[in-house]
Amino acid sequence: MIYDKNDGKIKISCREFVAVARRGISSSLPFDEFEPEAHGLSEKTVSNLLPNAKTQTLIYKFTHGEYHFELDAPADKIDESGKISLVRRGDVSASKRRKEFTAQTRAEGFITAYVYSEIYGVKTVPLELIYTDVNTGDVTTESETVEKKKLDTFFLKCLNAVSVYATPEIERVTKRLPTMQALKFPYEKIREGQSELVRATYRNIARGGTLYAVAPTGTGKTVSVLYPAAKALGDGRCNKVFYLTPKDTTAIAAKECLELLADTGAVIRAIMIGAKEKICRRGLLCRESKNLCECAKCNNLKDAVLSLYKKELTVVTRDDVLAVASEYTVCPYELSLAYAELCDFVICDFNYLFDTQVYIRRFFSSGGNYAFLIDEAHNLPERAREMYSAEISSEDIKEPLSSSHLGVYSETRKAASDAAERFSEILYPFLSEEIREDSGGDKVGAAHLSDVPLPLFEIIGGLVKTAEDELWRNLGARDAERDARLKELRAYLYKLKKFNAAMERFDSSYEMFLFCKNGSIHAKLYCIDTGKEISERLKKGSSATFFSATLTPLYYYKSLFGGDNTADTLEVNSPFDEAQLSVNIMDKISTRFSEREDTLSAVIRVICATISAKRGNYMVFSPSFQYSDALAKIFTAKYPKMRVLVQKRNMTLKEKESFLSEFSKEDNSYLVAFCVMGGAYSEGIDLAGDKLIGAVVVGIGLPGLSYEREAIAAYYNEKYEEGKQFAYIYPGMNRVLQAAGRVIRREEDKGVIVLIDDRFDDPIYKKIVPKLWHGMRFIDDAKILKASLDEFWSEK
Repeated sequence: MIYDKNDGKIKISCREFVAVARRGISSSLPFDEFEPEAHGLSEKTVSNLLPNAKTQTLIYKFTHGEYHFELDAPADKIDESGKISLVRRGDVSASKRRKEFTAQTRAEGFITAYVYSEIYGVKTVPLELIYTDVNTGDVTTESETVEKKKLDTFFLKCLNAVSVYATPEIERVTKRLPTMQALKFPYEKIREGQSELVRATYRNIARGGTLYAVAPTGTGKTVSVLYPAAKALGDGRCNKVFYLTPKDTTAIAAKECLELLADTGAVIRAIMIGAKEKICRRGLLCRESKNLCECAKCNNLKDAVLSLYKKELTVVTRDDVLAVASEYTVCPYELSLAYAELCDFVICDFNYLFDTQVYIRRFFSSGGNYAFLIDEAHNLPERAREMYSAEISSEDIKEPLSSSHLGVYSETRKAASDAAERFSEILYPFLSEEIREDSGGDKVGAAHLSDVPLPLFEIIGGLVKTAEDELWRNLGARDAERDARLKELRAYLYKLKKFNAAMERFDSSYEMFLFCKNGSIHAKLYCIDTGKEISERLKKGSSATFFSATLTPLYYYKSLFGGDNTADTLEVNSPFDEAQLSVNIMDKISTRFSEREDTLSAVIRVICATISAKRGNYMVFSPSFQYSDALAKIFTAKYPKMRVLVQKRNMTLKEKESFLSEFSKEDNSYLVAFCVMGGAYSEGIDLAGDKLIGAVVVGIGLPGLSYEREAIAAYYNEKYEEGKQFAYIYPGMNRVLQAAGRVIRREEDKGVIVLIDDRFDDPIYKKIVPKLWHGMRFIDDAKILKASLDEFWSEK
């Protein structure tokens, strides 16, 4: 829905008209999951289904109350008799094609038929709905002839629901956007690096391109991308901005920045969207049926959205959503998505765009004029590999056999038993020559394939269909174990579908691994090159801005993001002076795995020399928990009275908060925290001023050897002759840069970085370090380091 203030009309497509109306009328959930795909079928496919088909778009202009509308209703074919044909495809078979899926399709047919009847003045309209199954290719057709009176009633009911959202849309265009257009930079002074990033971000959104920006700590990245995005919104360069982030901390920074822009004069509507299982007390179960839980009815969703809108909050948080959802008895997650449609900015996790399983369908099924701002973009490649890779084992397939909730007559149980047996029969021959007994007597082995064996498609696809059929049949059940069965079937289907989707995507950018573990066969489809998948997801918007302090080397990340020669790049200089930071390389100590135990005492001497130069708070980053614990144990024995923190595995949120709170205590003594590179404290935390004055980084942070890493190395060695760099060195150095980047966060800060490893002297590592480090010193021993740091801290 877009308000065109030049001709005073609200312009809306038939698909959106129906979707918005159903979200305001329907009492069943969810509204996104079963919406049929209106696009995606080739013209050739449509013409095969409909000979001589030619898409026609009916345009209907009308007035409702004070609002003027222009409704576009496309039809795949309108024949000479006036019969309207619509072709839709979905991921459910004909036997399950009902409820939301059918409702959306049939409603689109009714609205198109209504528009036709208004334009041509007919009393009845023949309607043909053609469904194609995305999994099997099966085609089914439903036909009916609809009376004009029935169409009038249906159209008015939908229109009343849609009209509710007209006022927010008109206010967006006439009130909010002008304030963004006139917005001034929220600080008196704009730094040189900030001005570069602001201009580049605006230009990128305006031209509809891709930008890769390296913006060092202290640049003020968040405001430097959100400010120009707001200006671009005001100028009509995009319709909505999605701020995508991997962590809650960066999401909070975006929220605070938008509130700052609001204080500066912009009228903004934004929302932070979190995971459904965290915000809805029933988790994923309330998707199943309108009778399953009270929030699933959502009859008041329209009123809840407007209530939230009228609160005039700049950024709606989870607590805001929960409060209104409770008041109106609606699903909080569904309320979040519905409210997001009225927003200028949506802050959410990477998953909601890039994950093909959980992306927000109402925005990204067909896409729109959206600007994507991708924060901490260096995290995306590994996250994307997880999203696009999939693993399943014979034990996973047999899971229903151990269920206490699926009855003995369950078709899924029977199918799972047969499928697991066939799965093992097909894959075992590829592994048989590699299987050995380990020291514990267990059979282990591994192999890799460049293609997926064809029978797997039949096995997994058939199992998906059987489990889906059983899930749908159970929706109407009323026994006490119904909820538990649905939960199990959903979890089972998620794993099957993820593997099935990875099989369909499998190409030269994937590798298939087979593992034998304790007699069970595991199949893993591993996405080596994420570029193709990420670039496809970016097509759901009009522009993308990737930014991070450690997006180096740029060509490496550009490749992983699927960038081409048309993309822009920007490397902003650090706002800090080299005199603010002392970078020291202890290149005579090896921390390779085989030598770590022998060099522990040497590393401890370096840590002691670093902290003895000045009292304060320090972090020591290690390549593993085991090594970190060993350092902490020796250090604590040496200095039993010194405050020491040790990062543990799987710390709770409360434990993490308590850990960080220690750095804020006004204690004129020492604090040494032993942490792990790539962990919770190596990025996304902001310890400015005296909260952290130094970091010791032990080792290169290289990922461990694995079949997957070796596959990455082989792939990129063939592609760029940089296999070792892509698989190990660049990801490892990013961990180093992130860890070291915890030091000096504000203009007045001063701090030290000490890197320990002989490999830092290698040119391949040197070329990755940021410009701010170009004054780094290579130091032979701890005594020289102590003298160097004494000199640094004595300088004013």
